Amino acid sequence: FRIQRSDSVRLLVGTSAYPSRHMVCAPSDEHVMGLPAVAVAAKQALRSARSSVSMEEVASHSSRTDCWVVLYGEAFDVTEYVQHHPGKDFLLQAAGQDASGIFESVHSSKGKAVLKSESFRSRYLVGKVERDEPEEFTFVNDVVYQELSSEVEAYFRSVAGTKWAKGGFCEQVVVYIKFALIMVLALFTKYQSVIGSGSLVNSIMLGVAMLLVIFNISHGACHGELIMRYPTWFSKASQWAHVLLGSRHADWMAWHNMSHHQHTNTHSDLDTNRGMPFFRMHDEDRYSWYIRYQHLYVWFIYPLTHIVTFIQRERGFAALHILTCNLLSFTLAGRFCMWQLLVESLVFGFGFVMINHITHANDEAEYVHRPTTKVGWGEHQLRSSSNWCMDSRVVTMLLGGINYQIEHHLFQSIHHIHYPEMSKIVRRVSKKQNVPYVSFPTYYAALCSHTKLLVRMGTPL
Repeated sequence: FRIQRSDSVRLLVGTSAYPSRHMVCAPSDEHVMGLPAVAVAAKQALRSARSSVSMEEVASHSSRTDCWVVLYGEAFDVTEYVQHHPGKDFLLQAAGQDASGIFESVHSSKGKAVLKSESFRSRYLVGKVERDEPEEFTFVNDVVYQELSSEVEAYFRSVAGTKWAKGGFCEQVVVYIKFALIMVLALFTKYQSVIGSGSLVNSIMLGVAMLLVIFNISHGACHGELIMRYPTWFSKASQWAHVLLGSRHADWMAWHNMSHHQHTNTHSDLDTNRGMPFFRMHDEDRYSWYIRYQHLYVWFIYPLTHIVTFIQRERGFAALHILTCNLLSFTLAGRFCMWQLLVESLVFGFGFVMINHITHANDEAEYVHRPTTKVGWGEHQLRSSSNWCMDSRVVTMLLGGINYQIEHHLFQSIHHIHYPEMSKIVRRVSKKQNVPYVSFPTYYAALCSHTKLLVRMGTPL
């Protein structure tokens, strides 16, 4: 028995289902997407007859109407489950891929228990995944992350029902006020840059405003922060704030969530390897004669980050954005706005790299090109990330907790207002487990460490 399916746009995982309503119970067969019980039974019978499946086959099931996901070495056909998932289409970001790291970081013990339940497995399990290469990380024996998640869950149970609860009064005040103020600033500067005066100052301010939008609104929404405790329209609107920058949140999630957050500082991390061949950040990267000067010239290339991203991954949507802005500018202001958009892009690109890149590309954070031993996924996140300016609530609030990169990578669907308290737990556990916890006291110290890495990697072999 086979259902006719047509491919659709691939979206992207994460679900913000951290404490109680992580994954709803499996629905009855009679109500799964309107399929008759006999059809569902036939599909389950076919799945149960299989013992293994390849990653190549999993990758072929990567659409809204045919969605397989790999979790902890097993493939699940979650096509019918999507409509019952708390995040709905949010689950589709993992279609045809391994989403173990994302699942691990956004679900609590109760959510993981649902995955292990017989009712869920009998309905959705396809089979064990056979790989040509071994998995990079282990989840079963990740003692560090198991202790971390257990203590963080205990903390949120202790503040449940108070103003500091997840989705509580303090968090909601920050979320809604930030959204209102930053979106007003972004829309105003966008109007002034494209249709209004079009001055250099306005274009620079637009680049700054878009940094605030990405770090404070769309970034968290794309990680699932708003799914469980906020209106669906608000969560979607926050994700689509990316449009102001000329990009789609789905593309962002594809390389940021599925690549960077799952494979941080490895060969599979698209963020880490984006600068090749102009940069050399790791021992395994190719060395060229000009790399010895990278600590001098990278600062002039960093502003091009946003433009390079357009060219590499979002060419069509970026072109549509540029065309639309210029059409509006010419129709309403009698001019084109190419140079204004260029200034915005350069300011945003430079700011984004200078704020975000140093949290992983520094002389303290570890990089493992291809892990030879199965280290725990959570332990690897600790070793490959770093914090800075943890004592500054102003920095944390302005940058949406980007300076708490360790906590963000470990628990990506939790709002940044909780990071300072969570960091106390993470530091305590990392010390107990003898795992490094890298934190720079100031931004300058983090930047110096980044520069030190550039100099070291630029030294002739």
